[in-house]
Amino acid sequence: MAAPAVLLANEAGAGRGHVTKLAAVARALGPGLPVHAGLASHSFAAELRPVGAQVFAAPPLDYSDEARADPSRAGNATWADYLAACGFTSEEVLRRGLAWWRERIVDLDAAILVADYAPLAMRAAQGLKADGWDIEIVSVGTGYGVPPAHLPRFPQLLPDHGRSLHPESELLALLNRVGAETGLDPLPRLPALYEADLALPATFGFLDPYAGMRGAAALAPPILSGTGPLPDLPERAGDELFVYFGAGETDAPEIVAALEALPMARRGHLPGARAGVLERLRASGMILHPEPVSPAEIAMRSRLVLSAAPHGTLCMAALCGLPQVALPRHLEQVLHGRRAEARGILRHLPKAGQAAEAIRDLVRSAWSDATLLAAAREAGRALRADYPADPEAALARRLAPVLARARAASGCQA
Repeated sequence: MAAPAVLLANEAGAGRGHVTKLAAVARALGPGLPVHAGLASHSFAAELRPVGAQVFAAPPLDYSDEARADPSRAGNATWADYLAACGFTSEEVLRRGLAWWRERIVDLDAAILVADYAPLAMRAAQGLKADGWDIEIVSVGTGYGVPPAHLPRFPQLLPDHGRSLHPESELLALLNRVGAETGLDPLPRLPALYEADLALPATFGFLDPYAGMRGAAALAPPILSGTGPLPDLPERAGDELFVYFGAGETDAPEIVAALEALPMARRGHLPGARAGVLERLRASGMILHPEPVSPAEIAMRSRLVLSAAPHGTLCMAALCGLPQVALPRHLEQVLHGRRAEARGILRHLPKAGQAAEAIRDLVRSAWSDATLLAAAREAGRALRADYPADPEAALARRLAPVLARARAASGCQA
């Protein structure tokens, strides 16, 4: 019998980390499996070449033009508000997504769905599974992006973000109404959308917004970018600022102006930055890498890391004992930035205050902050105590029962 086919799914999120997580799971499942990927954005599709994935363009879940133009027109209290802003108020979006993923699963005879920020793919797979289709559903992402499926409703994530424009009950009713058109049994509550055979919230406990709502054993080690092994903690601080902006942050003129004017040696990787921005920064003396930089090089050269607090960069820097400055641009980054600041390893600047001079002042202050450096070093040592020497081997062990069931269902011997 043929080896079970794997379908990787991503419907939302602009950062590289979404695709690198999918690639890591595909590698951990092992060789010899046909791998396909439905991606809403192909910006980082090259990350899937080493696993031999056949890539399709999937229907995106994304903020509406209205919400992008005026953030006050989107809710910000719970994960349900995020779903609403991304299209869960639209029958057309729900109908298109559910139909597309159902068709892909059937056409590819997919036996394992690996979903990162792909709730409609998961819902389509749940429906097929209920109909007797042999498919294993794996949900992967950060703690923020893998809500516990057993919750009665999604909780408010930050005390000062409480705007909800679309009641969760209305979103659930619409999803169930559209699902009923293709025979889906109704979901009893909206978090059940994330019901999976294996949930892999890959994060540190101090970053998990659902800490206390699921057991600590549910967490998986953070899945880093796959650019090399984790280096030893450096014996001394480096003399460079490392910068990573990977999801359009350099479209903000204030951030570019601040980077140009910073006095220390600067090195960075800015995927997606416009050619004119790259030219300006090179002219200012900044060293720019066209490809991802390995954690070993970052740890060896850097005294401080500057980013928007994307989860992967934040975790990499934390494991390397590097202090950080964050310029968060959306709610997930705000949450992670605040959690890391509470841990003492990061200082952040809210989006409303990200003027060029304020950014420069914060970076210069953090650069010479001995307390911040000491806290980052101590956190690096503490986090490594529980971090596996081979994270992908640990991931493979978590995935082994899923793969065994998929092989048994397909009649394929390991």
